Amino acid sequence: MLLNEAVTDLVNAHARLDISQAWGDGTAVAADGTHMDTYLDNLLAGTSVRYGKPGGIAYHHISDSYIALFTHFIPCGVWEAVYFIEGLLKNASEVKPTTVHADTQGQSLPVFTLAHLLGFDLMPRIRNWKGLTSYRPSRQSEYVHIDALFDEPDKNAIDWDLIESQIRHLMRVAVSVREGVISSATLLKRLRSGSHKNATYTAFREVGRVIRTVQLLRYLTDAPLRRRVTATTNKVEPFNRPSGSASATRASSPTTTPSSRRRR
Repeated sequence: MLLNEAVTDLVNAHARLDISQAWGDGTAVAADGTHMDTYLDNLLAGTSVRYGKPGGIAYHHISDSYIALFTHFIPCGVWEAVYFIEGLLKNASEVKPTTVHADTQGQSLPVFTLAHLLGFDLMPRIRNWKGLTSYRPSRQSEYVHIDALFDEPDKNAIDWDLIESQIRHLMRVAVSVREGVISSATLLKRLRSGSHKNATYTAFREVGRVIRTVQLLRYLTDAPLRRRVTATTNKVEPFNRPSGSASATRASSPTTTPSSRRRR
């Protein structure tokens, strides 16, 4: 607890510096993970397929003013997107971002829904937008210039009746997450692995289709927005480099937890 309070004090002090305002106003944050070497014998360590060595993922929330608001340490191979909302909710500093930029993993439909219900504007960096499905507000909706972005007119229309029937339940779920009754990571994991016939999952998916379609259209038509998304997400890389350098200074450390420590 004392460590979290110290982090909060540092973030608040950084926000009061004149130079931090030159980098950003604190309303946007980028979430991304970086591999960190660890001891082999602990609860979180695992072998990363991507990096080919044991370790874990330090999942950072980096403000547009170049400071980490919150960091999770998570196992390799997990779905990183489930943790970005958790970090925003646990952020106790005076810096309160409302716009969240994430990488490709942040494009899940339930993630869009939960972020929207909690008041966050999720705008990930969309790379493979041609492979994403856009949804029409109704089967009768047709457009002169952008109709090619959508499928055939009788397909991929939003089910507004489903959303209306489940909206109260979705709001109760969002309040439960906000109040800490259930963590956002636990909820999103369940929604990801849950049956597509589950009413909660289908409602989250349907609202997510609406939000992601709107965000996709914004991303494609707003060049300054694309530049802001790229600029904010790129701020994570300079932060990760000194973090990696700090961990490199421990290269001489043993790769397994000493037996004397394991017995404690």
